[in-house]
Amino acid sequence: MGDVEKRLNKAAIIKGAEWGTEAQAGAIGCGILPLNAGVPKAAVQMIEDESYGAFESNLDVGNINPSDFGLDFDYRWDGLENILLAMLMGTAAAPVPQTSPTAILHALSLKDSVVGIFGTYAVEKGAKIHVVPSFKVLKGTFSLSSGLIKASFNLHGDKLIDNSTIITAMTAVTYPANAHHRAKYSQTVFRMNAQGGDALAAPGDVIKPKDFTLEIERKMDAEHVASSQTIIEPVENDKPAVKLTMNFPRMDAVNNAYFLAWTAGTEKKLDLVITGPIIATTFAYYLKFEMPRLIIEDVEYADSKIIPAKIVLRAVVADVHPMGMDDLTLPVYIGLMNTRTTNLLA
Repeated sequence: MGDVEKRLNKAAIIKGAEWGTEAQAGAIGCGILPLNAGVPKAAVQMIEDESYGAFESNLDVGNINPSDFGLDFDYRWDGLENILLAMLMGTAAAPVPQTSPTAILHALSLKDSVVGIFGTYAVEKGAKIHVVPSFKVLKGTFSLSSGLIKASFNLHGDKLIDNSTIITAMTAVTYPANAHHRAKYSQTVFRMNAQGGDALAAPGDVIKPKDFTLEIERKMDAEHVASSQTIIEPVENDKPAVKLTMNFPRMDAVNNAYFLAWTAGTEKKLDLVITGPIIATTFAYYLKFEMPRLIIEDVEYADSKIIPAKIVLRAVVADVHPMGMDDLTLPVYIGLMNTRTTNLLA
């Protein structure tokens, strides 16, 4: 069992098989490294008796509300936060070994529906193991924090329990190899040009924001039905949304043109690559986001001693793939090079 000292405890995730029943997350290779592992909280409806007596005399336990919580990470290419990212995206292609057998390429894309894709989360808290038997990933956010790439995920869980008969110990939990490698903003390259223009290329299309926020979000319901206190598996009740915000320290000739592009309805395409250490030979860790069609949603040049620039873009479906992005028409695609040999959604 765990300890009251947070630094001594473990957290773990695993893909689930049956909604509402925890899978065995207390196992080898299931360890995950969020900065805030102990955030899940139970939310039980307490029903008052409004009609009986002059004073409060009765409270009934009602339905269990969803256990919604967020996990924050210093992003790691080999970390299991990539499983959360794959659950959000919905489709994970079979891993492709490169010339070096230890470098593995994973391709993630947006699936129309993520029904049937959910996981189990467990974390030690003192003498207890707190378990969210089933959760869906609602949102993933990538941003900058103290020079590192921060990844945050909003999770939609069915409940929180501390008496699991399946996950009774975390002693077997281990972490992926090379999980100490963290992604840095200094290793990040953005390229953007007109959606109908030439293929993205350096150095002409390289842009250098001082920070960014990339949000991929699915919106889901939370419904109770007869014979159950907890929610049934959520389904999406609106379209997924992908938004990119970039802030630039100074207004310049490049970002000065964003205002005209916005008002003229000129669309963009972009890729964002975060590169890490060499895995073997010429193959390095990387996380790559590709957005074949971006519509500018807002541009701002704020009042300041040095005028900055801000651009907000919405990634949407492309009618046809743009130059240099063959067969890519969905709002966002993700490529990941790491050392994991198994499918992220296996």
